[in-house]
Amino acid sequence: MISLRNVHKTYHPGPNEVRAVRGVDLDVPPGVLAVIMGPSGSGKSTLLHLIGCLDTPTAGEIELDGTNLSQLSSDTRAELRARRIGFVFQKFNLIPNLSAVENAELPMLLAGVSRHEARTRARAALERVALKERADHRPAELSGGEQQRVAIARALVNSPDVILADEPTGNLDTETGERVLLLLKELKGQGKTAIVVTHNPEVASLADFLVYMRDGKRVDSLERTRQEVRR
Repeated sequence: MISLRNVHKTYHPGPNEVRAVRGVDLDVPPGVLAVIMGPSGSGKSTLLHLIGCLDTPTAGEIELDGTNLSQLSSDTRAELRARRIGFVFQKFNLIPNLSAVENAELPMLLAGVSRHEARTRARAALERVALKERADHRPAELSGGEQQRVAIARALVNSPDVILADEPTGNLDTETGERVLLLLKELKGQGKTAIVVTHNPEVASLADFLVYMRDGKRVDSLERTRQEVRR
């Protein structure tokens, strides 16, 4: 269970403060697909980063299975991310001088898995996303869709309990986007918890529930959420 209680996040990039998240409450039970929607600048990605321990809230509490993430040290948060959370970023965040298989195995190496086992599992993950033949290619030699699939394989190699995805179909062609949708369906079937930020109504149609954000706040109007999905 992921629980957020009165979560705020405020940034101070200059003389003016930016209140990116404002008092969000949210419960995400295990084994569901939750979709976060809303206009640009509504706080969707910030909320995802807070849930994934990439950032800490200015106020409020975030719990994962009863553990208050805000009270953990930075090292403990990093360890938890490596063991239990997989990330899929819109811009892929692949390391350019590493091959696809080396990018995919990186989370396992950071978690202390042996190099041999990490390489075996990374190749299996790439085969799962239909990139077996591209395993030794670097990101610059891959298409955008292929890079996104490498990022997905990297997110899944440690078999995390929680998968967080920020616009996973945003830069993809139709065929690759449909492949990502199939993977999301598979994750649901495996009992994984997935939280996805998206503008894609096809992704939203798979959701067990929708979270709509506006101006850093959660908007609980179901009708407004349905209207957004239909656009």
